[in-house]
Amino acid sequence: MSKRTVELHWGKHHQDYVDGLNKQLATSPLYGYTLEDLIKEAYNNGNPLPEYNNAAQ
Repeated sequence: MSKRTVELHWGKHHQDYVDGLNKQLATSPLYGYTLEDLIKEAYNNGNPLPEYNNAAQ
């Protein structure tokens, strides 16, 4: 994997997921969960909540 690929992934793509999750959590009852607990709870028994996609990245 090239340096450029890693920079794009972590500097842009991954950051978009982090920013999106932070926006979602600002008004979510899941705010304050650990990342692991957030992913488990947001998976919602196979019916993922909106927070799941961003948290699971």
